[in-house]
Amino acid sequence: MIAFYNRRGTAEPRIKEGKHAIKWTPLARASFQANAARLQLHALAYNFLHTLALPGEVERWSLTSLWERAERTRAPAGRWIDRHLRLLQWTGLLAVCLMCLSRLAGFGLSDPDEGRYAEIPREMLELHDWITPHLGYVNYFEKPPLLYWLVGLSLRLFGTSEWAARLTPALAAIGGVVLTHALGVRLLGRRAAPLAAAVLITSPLYFALSQVLVIDMLLTLCMTAALVFVYQTRRAPGRRIWPLAAAVAAGLGVLAKGPVALVLPGLIGLAFLGARRDARTLGALLAPWPILVFAATAVPWFVLVSLEHPDFPGFFFVREHLYRFATSRVGHPEPFWYYMPVVVGGFFPWTLLVAFLAATPSGRAAFRRVPADARLLLSLWAAVVIVAFTLARAKLSPYVLPAFPALALLTGGWLDRVLDDDALTRLTLGRLARSLARIAAFVLLIGVAVRLLPASLAAELHRDSGTTQAFLVGGTWLALVMLPVAALAAHPRCFERLGGLGVVLLLAGGIACGEMTAVGARSTLHTSRTLAAVVQRYRTPDDSIIVYEKLMQGLPFYTGSRVVQFEADGLYDELQFGASQAPDRAQFFWSHMLRLAERWRSGQRTFIVTGAECERELEASLAPAPQVLVRDGDRVVLVNFPALPGR
Repeated sequence: MIAFYNRRGTAEPRIKEGKHAIKWTPLARASFQANAARLQLHALAYNFLHTLALPGEVERWSLTSLWERAERTRAPAGRWIDRHLRLLQWTGLLAVCLMCLSRLAGFGLSDPDEGRYAEIPREMLELHDWITPHLGYVNYFEKPPLLYWLVGLSLRLFGTSEWAARLTPALAAIGGVVLTHALGVRLLGRRAAPLAAAVLITSPLYFALSQVLVIDMLLTLCMTAALVFVYQTRRAPGRRIWPLAAAVAAGLGVLAKGPVALVLPGLIGLAFLGARRDARTLGALLAPWPILVFAATAVPWFVLVSLEHPDFPGFFFVREHLYRFATSRVGHPEPFWYYMPVVVGGFFPWTLLVAFLAATPSGRAAFRRVPADARLLLSLWAAVVIVAFTLARAKLSPYVLPAFPALALLTGGWLDRVLDDDALTRLTLGRLARSLARIAAFVLLIGVAVRLLPASLAAELHRDSGTTQAFLVGGTWLALVMLPVAALAAHPRCFERLGGLGVVLLLAGGIACGEMTAVGARSTLHTSRTLAAVVQRYRTPDDSIIVYEKLMQGLPFYTGSRVVQFEADGLYDELQFGASQAPDRAQFFWSHMLRLAERWRSGQRTFIVTGAECERELEASLAPAPQVLVRDGDRVVLVNFPALPGR
């Protein structure tokens, strides 16, 4: 090897020719041995290609000539895409930012989740208390404060609006796509990385949660960052920055959603490094400095809030974590198979692509060509997250979101290997495009049929927070956009003109446009914005707002004031813990109908916000008879004074 390297002067022209034609990695590594090995591979590849049985007029061509003539036989659009991959990556990043940031405003915050996670930061700003979270102006300890801090900062910078409230999960989604791309470059290659990023942002569950103010997107960003830095620690063992970065990411994850952000990445990293018998990386991650950095990031808030509220540790760690995992006492009990349709539907249509590839021997062979390190790490990542939340008794669909970057990277790496086989690419993408066209047509038929339903049946779709109607409307818009795109991608000439990578990008672009269009369907979800706008027009400073037998977390956000909560059982749902300790409990938490009736007939102007199912009950119990001020779906505002239309 050294003798060959020392004779590089005479071999330089051929080596340069081989590097240009084969597009091998440049000899720019820090290690002499790595450069020498790559140089030898260039020479071997050069000699091998020149020993092929070629026609007489071809065998004397240089490798550069062979490469250029072979390029001319490929699809012109496919050649352009390969040559301008970096430009496409930056264009893709701009498209991701457009997808995540352009549709945040114009839709009311849906109850309960968005209203809750916007109101807590608003109360932090109003009360000037960044240590103790408050909801309904009582202590609220179900989640750590990182999301509240970031949303509160956004509200302070950009004002109290839906756009400012939703900015944090949108930015977290963009960060997750960037980290997925960065890890993909290192694990899978430069072409697989943007494919994985495109798969991730076009996965319906990931994109939907980038538009919704919930904690799971922020948790996903922190977990993804921690695992990226763990892999970087293994890849560059001499750099101390990566273990410290992994510690910071894990600490921020704990501040986002608790110990799960440390336990799950820890299990994944331990399993991966154990399988690779990499004690050096494990030792670097468990060295004193990373542990101290993690503690400095995550622990101070827990100490401060525990000193101020001694009952916090028992409520947070036992009730909200141990009970939520091991029992159904906290709520949301679901069967063990709950996440199967969530993952299949949330990752659609890429689950369809995976199914088509797994069904063919050549597709399975392409998966085996994905680097072993990537297959092991990403499979462990997805499996640990899904299995852990499957074992938990309390289940919600956003919980499995941290598995999606791993699923996207696996799919992107697999698809990258498939693109090297034109026959397999043409077969798989053709089947995918035709299937998407059929599914889109079917969904459109369902959407049209629903529009023709009688008004009484259509009203039922708006029940249960409007979720069913949102799915139908969003699915119809998505299908309307995807049908022509899928039909175009299924045409044989499309593959000839664009190549395999071009068809993939066409389908991903169609899905992205369809998802952005489908965002408008969330206007059907229940929100307090409409009710609050009408109440604010009639309200004076001395008026009372009473929420009857229902939690409307977004109502204080839109009215900017505290409301009275009435529940006959005295439990107050998620406010129960804070209400039981509130010094002004008697003033703002009612459970006796006599008190409500007394306030109603006292002459003080009163707004009762409740569900339509309670309207008749209140009409029979209150005098004077309640008047309907405004009705929004199955929510209604009742008043004890003459409403003046048009005021």
